[in-house]
Amino acid sequence: MGIETRVILISPDSEITPEQVKSNILTMLSEDKSTKGLDIRVKETCFGALIEGEGEKLREIVEEVRKMDKNGIFSKPRGFPIGDPRICRATRKGGPRQGFHQLELESGLLPKVREALDKI
Repeated sequence: MGIETRVILISPDSEITPEQVKSNILTMLSEDKSTKGLDIRVKETCFGALIEGEGEKLREIVEEVRKMDKNGIFSKPRGFPIGDPRICRATRKGGPRQGFHQLELESGLLPKVREALDKI
C-alpha cells in the first residue's frame, strides 16, 4: 500500500490535547518493533495531529489513538503530504491554508457527533 497522510481531529469538548495525541503516537512508534525502519512522520496541530506513512500501519496507529477518547477523536485522509509547499503558509506568504475553514467547521461539529455516538 502507498504513503498516506491522515488528519487526526480531537473534539473541542475532549480532555485530550494535541500534545497528548502526538506523544502517544511517538511512544507507540518507539515501542512497536514492527514500525522500526518505517518512515512515519507526526506533526502536532491546533486541531490534533497529522500523521504520514504507510497506509495500513497508519490506520492501526489511528485505531490505538482513538482508544484515548473513543467518541472524541476522529481521523480522515488529507490530500497533501506534511510540509507540501503548495499549501505551506511560509511559501504562500501567510493566510489560512486551503481547507482550514472546512476543518474548523468540522471540528466545531464534533461535540454533536460525540453526543450522538454516546447515545448508541
